[in-house]
Amino acid sequence: MQVPAHFFVLSGFLGSGKTTLLSDLLSDADDGRVAVIVNDVGQVNIDGALIAVQSGVPMATLSNGCVCCTLTNDLPYTIEALIMERERNGGAPFTKVILECSGLSEPGGVLRSLSPLAALGMRVRVITTYASDQIVGSDDFALAAAQLCAAHTIVLTRMDLASAEQVSEALTFVQEMGPMATQIVERDRRERARVSFATDNTGVPAPGRPERLLDLKGAGHPRVSVFAIQWDAKLEWTTFAAWLENLAGYLDTRLLRVKGLVLLDGCDESILIQGVGQHFDTPRRIPGHESVSSLVVISRDTILAEIEGMAPHLPGARYSMLRSPGAGGSFRLARPD
Repeated sequence: MQVPAHFFVLSGFLGSGKTTLLSDLLSDADDGRVAVIVNDVGQVNIDGALIAVQSGVPMATLSNGCVCCTLTNDLPYTIEALIMERERNGGAPFTKVILECSGLSEPGGVLRSLSPLAALGMRVRVITTYASDQIVGSDDFALAAAQLCAAHTIVLTRMDLASAEQVSEALTFVQEMGPMATQIVERDRRERARVSFATDNTGVPAPGRPERLLDLKGAGHPRVSVFAIQWDAKLEWTTFAAWLENLAGYLDTRLLRVKGLVLLDGCDESILIQGVGQHFDTPRRIPGHESVSSLVVISRDTILAEIEGMAPHLPGARYSMLRSPGAGGSFRLARPD
């Protein structure tokens, strides 16, 4: 099976511009190697689309060769059907597949549904759209936090409908809510779509190259806190895994993001730990020479004492709380994406 190298999860509130962003990307794709999975192929307004049912999945082949298909109840099956149909038709392999989520979807749950396809080795990234003229109410805050904090990239949209002040306020908000994300602020729609789905960032530092560092500073949103944990001693995997499982179980839906590099007994390389919500990627080895373990935990409505009290105890761990009211300083973490 000809597996795409890149898989994008596109999240964002209803009306935040997800479908417009997709339409702009598809209308400008000249190699015909983009596939999009949506709730309804009719939502993407592209002229010249030929719609047919393939392998039980409605698919629309666009005039430029790109493909849209309707999401079934089984996401892994939809993806496999999309790829296999391309192979049967003799088309060039897709370079990227994009899943447009519903406005109420949390990226963590979507990533968990992709777990059966982990062996395919696709690089999965989360893109979240945020409307510049949008105001998040208290009832929607938890969902906004989950969508924005999970994002590798946050795209400001609807800037043509917002004032300069609203755009500035929106940018500040998404920076507070998604401290690990890259923000795209681009008024030209075609350029915005191109940059949002760019694949030229490999994310993991090559051996021998200086590490790219994540620098978290200053105060953030009152309800979203970033916790930094560092320790020197190598741990047994069973100890760290138990701590991580207890963290996820205790914080439950308050847990937004976990990312870091840890040192384990019996392993000369650092281990990359990444989690979105309750979903954790399979840990993987990262070449390098880290001298300490470093972990960032981002959660909603959480205090430092809750993180410090998590069992089992991490020997020699140093805890700090960043990007919360009254907290200062910075924390530097080797940042493979």
